Amino acid sequence: MAGEVNAVGTVPSARQLALDVLLRVLHGGYLAPALSAALDKADLEGHERSLATDLTYGVVRHLPQLDHALAPLLKAPEKLPPQVLGALRLGAYELLHRGTPRYAAVNAWVAQVKSREPRLAGLVNAVLRRVEPREGQPPHVAAALPEWLLDELQAALGPQRAVQAAAGMLQPEPLWLTLFGAEALNLLTLDGAEASPLVPGAPFPASFRVRSPLPLAQLAAFRLGNVQPQNPSSLQVALALGAEHGSTVYDLASGRGVKSAVFAAQGAQVTAFELSAERSQAAASNLARLGLQARHLVADLKVVPNEPQAPFVILDAPCSGTGTLRGHPEIKLRLTAADVTELAALQGQLLASAAQLVAPGGVLLYAVCALTKAEGPDVIEALLRARPDLIEEPAPLAAPHGAPASGGPGSYILPTGGLDGFYLARLRRAG
Repeated sequence: MAGEVNAVGTVPSARQLALDVLLRVLHGGYLAPALSAALDKADLEGHERSLATDLTYGVVRHLPQLDHALAPLLKAPEKLPPQVLGALRLGAYELLHRGTPRYAAVNAWVAQVKSREPRLAGLVNAVLRRVEPREGQPPHVAAALPEWLLDELQAALGPQRAVQAAAGMLQPEPLWLTLFGAEALNLLTLDGAEASPLVPGAPFPASFRVRSPLPLAQLAAFRLGNVQPQNPSSLQVALALGAEHGSTVYDLASGRGVKSAVFAAQGAQVTAFELSAERSQAAASNLARLGLQARHLVADLKVVPNEPQAPFVILDAPCSGTGTLRGHPEIKLRLTAADVTELAALQGQLLASAAQLVAPGGVLLYAVCALTKAEGPDVIEALLRARPDLIEEPAPLAAPHGAPASGGPGSYILPTGGLDGFYLARLRRAG
């Protein structure tokens, strides 16, 4: 039988795999690649793959709530072997969030611990039989965030929207695809996929929520370059630039070129600037799959590139990723307030370079998938003080869940309804 085998030569169950991946993540690994690698090696059926995915993502998303529920039942959880504490957290997630029958969850996780730390199987049995949600959770526990990070969200979004954003990022993310034309919809239908638009009647390129019986790479629409995996918030940021057909667009810190593809599909002449040669090469390869073209330059944007000014410039800057906790929940386990301060300083440097590249009368769009005030309104306010020739103007957003920044320039896309959280500000240089 194919797949990664355990010590007795059998393919790991969904729960075994989830526990192994959770331990990797809690020791510094990244969830998505760790889970993907484990699933690629394991020969699990569709239901088991879904269970393993939900368990790993669910535990990391809800970890503060799970530890709060387990705390009264454990004298010194930090002294437990990591595999045992991991099993308790996974068992608590099944009971408190998945609704697994108690006998089934208890038996399954006791069996897991018996195979790894048999002397502690009784402890796991006793704890999981008694664990219940606790009344009176502190606000940051209810939000499943570190206390300092909830404070950051409240400062940026306001108290009510911060709670909505935190709750939204605890929900699973659907498969979002950007469709570049009606032919993409036909191809998806032929492959048995169900696709529904985020905004009915929106012109292409447009975001669709897709349910597919096939993996993404096997869909004809993907292989033929008709679709691009992309969260709708990312697409809305690209569309907010307002790039015109035939115009020059500078895509700064372009990453793997997903927004570059949107601009190229709109008929713009795109130059993508990226610090990492590896990411720049990946972007070129993806654009080739899509049948699109862009010019790719490897550049450190702390120094203004020696390029002529352009009418459309976008900087999607490196950031804390606090708007993407739905898909990358491990971020909140490691991020610190000092990290945010350091990132904001870098964003200010990059934004100053970006402003130098905007032609008179041109547009500069700044965006980050972050929900901290320091990385959003504060960065823009500093730029506006230094560059009085830049004037903020409204950013057109067709996506739902938009909100003005709390007490500052720019606006947010809230991470609800399956969307990622983004901050964006659109500035125009005086002509």
